[in-house]
Amino acid sequence: MWILAYFSLHFVIYVILRMQFLFWNWASLKSLSLSDTLTAFIYGARFDLSALAASIGLGILGAVWIERKWLRRGWFFIFFLINSSLIVLNLGDSELINFTARRFTKSSFFLLSDGSANNLILPYLGMTVFTLLLLSAYAVYTIKIARIKLLKRTPTKKAFISLAVVIIAVLCSRGGFQVKPLTYVDAKIFESSFANNLILNSSFTLIKSLDRSPFERIHYFENTKMLSLLNEQNLPSQIVSTQQKKMNVVLVIVESLSKEYTEVKNPEATPFFNKMKARGISFDQAYANSRRSIEGIAALLSGIPALMEEPFINSEFSANQVIGLGAILEANSYHTSFFHGAKNGSMHFDQFMKSIGVSHYYGKTEYGATTEDDGTWGIYDEPFLQWMCQKLNTFKAPFFSSVFTLSSHHPYRIPDQYKVKFSQHQKPLLNSVEYTDYAIEQFMACAEKQAWYHDTLFIFTADHTGVELNINSDFESLFKIPLLFFHPNSEVLKPMKNDQYAQHIDVLPTLLETLGIPQKNVNYLARSLWKSGPKVVALYSDRKYQLVGEVTKQEDQLKAIQQYFSEGLYDNRLYYPAK
Repeated sequence: MWILAYFSLHFVIYVILRMQFLFWNWASLKSLSLSDTLTAFIYGARFDLSALAASIGLGILGAVWIERKWLRRGWFFIFFLINSSLIVLNLGDSELINFTARRFTKSSFFLLSDGSANNLILPYLGMTVFTLLLLSAYAVYTIKIARIKLLKRTPTKKAFISLAVVIIAVLCSRGGFQVKPLTYVDAKIFESSFANNLILNSSFTLIKSLDRSPFERIHYFENTKMLSLLNEQNLPSQIVSTQQKKMNVVLVIVESLSKEYTEVKNPEATPFFNKMKARGISFDQAYANSRRSIEGIAALLSGIPALMEEPFINSEFSANQVIGLGAILEANSYHTSFFHGAKNGSMHFDQFMKSIGVSHYYGKTEYGATTEDDGTWGIYDEPFLQWMCQKLNTFKAPFFSSVFTLSSHHPYRIPDQYKVKFSQHQKPLLNSVEYTDYAIEQFMACAEKQAWYHDTLFIFTADHTGVELNINSDFESLFKIPLLFFHPNSEVLKPMKNDQYAQHIDVLPTLLETLGIPQKNVNYLARSLWKSGPKVVALYSDRKYQLVGEVTKQEDQLKAIQQYFSEGLYDNRLYYPAK
């Protein structure tokens, strides 16, 4: 009885805290419909339960075994202090969020070092009164629960109750039975990043950030000096206005496709891709901005490089406002979609797509029951790409669609009917790459038969590099990937110069310029590939940096990049207004 009462007390408080957050930030949240608001409260319950598992789980577990009244009440008092602090944090954060634009995390403690939090919270009398009333009510009910008379329990019964508490706490903490534990990105169900904060609670975001590697806020230069050391934006463009037009866009992201795989000979591992290189614009000096899939997708579709240990999608900064390619294109009347043949929810891609404005997600669930599953990752590339080709016929033009393949991932499975066809390489990796290359060839063959094909820009690249074929390769080689732009009308891309350094985060500005969509905000770490000139690309992995490109002042340039990225995350501003 007391366990249920103790849990219910805290759960109700978190519902009240969400209501207070809604009321306090009504000006920013009033555009939400009643249905959206109810959805936020329902989704928010998962995050509340996760926070409660951490903040009261141990309190319940200890109280199960403590029978002496004074020890039991002392134990409850300890957890009263812990949870009171979290309540105050949530209440204060409802105003603090208007300055940080995201819920409180470990990185937010820097605000306390100079007294900023006091200046933001203490002057609000109404908030102070409400806080005192809520804490008073919390104290009264906690005392009542602590005084509940306990029934005599045997050690066996205590052990059984404890086991049940642990199991429930673990399930609540991870958000249920799903493969991936609950994280920040699971709260991204609305296009508005601020509205998604209504789903979260500050206890969850703080607790979730405690086990994260610290990401330091860096400041070396004044803004003008910092920006002068980054990639120049005001360069002449090779594109002419007559070439800028709304066209369909298909972005094909191939799992773990290193540039070196495309250079394999006798036999080739990517014969179709190599033929396409001769027909399109291929960048020989192209680099991934990451070493993991979850980061590569963010770099390509939102221009966010991976310059910290933790993937942005899973980081405490994932609630930041980002420039989402989907949101920009939808604002320009594009139908947007993302295809991935893995189980829905894999690497939180479905939630991330919502956060960047990509409206339609097609995964294993949408593909439906099938025997074409590889038994590990999802649907084999060939059937999934053929299905995608047919789905594109149902979209209203212009459309933007991206697909992330999966067959060229370990354990490199190939459908039974193709195991003989793709078996000429000694390395299973290269056989699977050749199968994916074939699957893309069949996709393009299907596309050529469709009405939308001749007005479509195709972009081919990798999410990151794969296993090295040359064990003596250097750090730079860990990031070399293919990047190919192709349009059936070769005149569309003809002026683009491919003898320049390119990177994943260049795709977003390049695409917008190609489509004639003004870029209101720019990322100084990137630049449209229509603007050829000196460029520096920052590579990062395992706390190691390396700059490639036209490096003139290496130490200062690296410091500027580190400052730009870290301040961009902390200040919620990775993009600056275009000049």
